[in-house]
Amino acid sequence: MSNIDWSKLRKAASIKTENESARLAPLIALETQWVEAERRFVGELLEAIEDGETVQGTDRQWRDYRTQLRAWKLGAEGYPEPGLRPVRPS
Repeated sequence: MSNIDWSKLRKAASIKTENESARLAPLIALETQWVEAERRFVGELLEAIEDGETVQGTDRQWRDYRTQLRAWKLGAEGYPEPGLRPVRPS
């Protein structure tokens, strides 16, 4: 008889996944905040465009950027690396 409870054995792959999740959690939180702030900014710019104000970029460019922001989430290529974020229209 063994004193080992084999049901509680953790595999190396599980430990690696847990470590990676712990490493990414702060980055994901930061990216979530960034996306929310950018979406508010885009909303204000689109409102300014509707009101006839002159802004950098076109209505279509800002709408496309907003779509890219919505797609910037877990599972997106490069997420959550800040250097790979969608780029504002210029």
